[in-house]
Amino acid sequence: MLEEINSRFNSELKKLTRENVNNTIFNLGNPSETLLSAGIENKPIKLYGNKLPLKSEKHEYSPSDLKDLPRAIAAPIAIFNDKQHGGHTILTEIIIAGDNALVALGVGKHNDREYNTIKTIFPKNAQKIREWFNSNITLYSNKEKVREYLLRHPSLIREPQAITDFTW
Repeated sequence: MLEEINSRFNSELKKLTRENVNNTIFNLGNPSETLLSAGIENKPIKLYGNKLPLKSEKHEYSPSDLKDLPRAIAAPIAIFNDKQHGGHTILTEIIIAGDNALVALGVGKHNDREYNTIKTIFPKNAQKIREWFNSNITLYSNKEKVREYLLRHPSLIREPQAITDFTW
């Protein structure tokens, strides 16, 4: 099911143009067990196409950089409590402009209350992610993926030999 959703998303993403962004709504399926375990509500996830040009221009990436977004969200590196956007922030393995992409996800408002909606997608500097890991807002982390993330950003680790212990 996830692979079907991911494939459909990638196909629809390729067709996204300035002319059809306002009529495009991406359906990313229901939250994975991982997302549910972090407290994300069991409601379908959607992304409005008109968010992509705004966010991609602001954060200097191409919407095509978001290939495989449903798969990346379903199996994240980490999930954080997102007080700013009123939901959750998901650290993905998608790389945008040299940094991992974050996806802010929250329950929609008004007509979208029955959905989890993606509020924004942006690359986040590794030093800021380090601060998040140290601020007790982590709701979920995949130990192996965090280890790989740290190996790509060795400056984040105080004692490189202690990488398996995640010593910041």
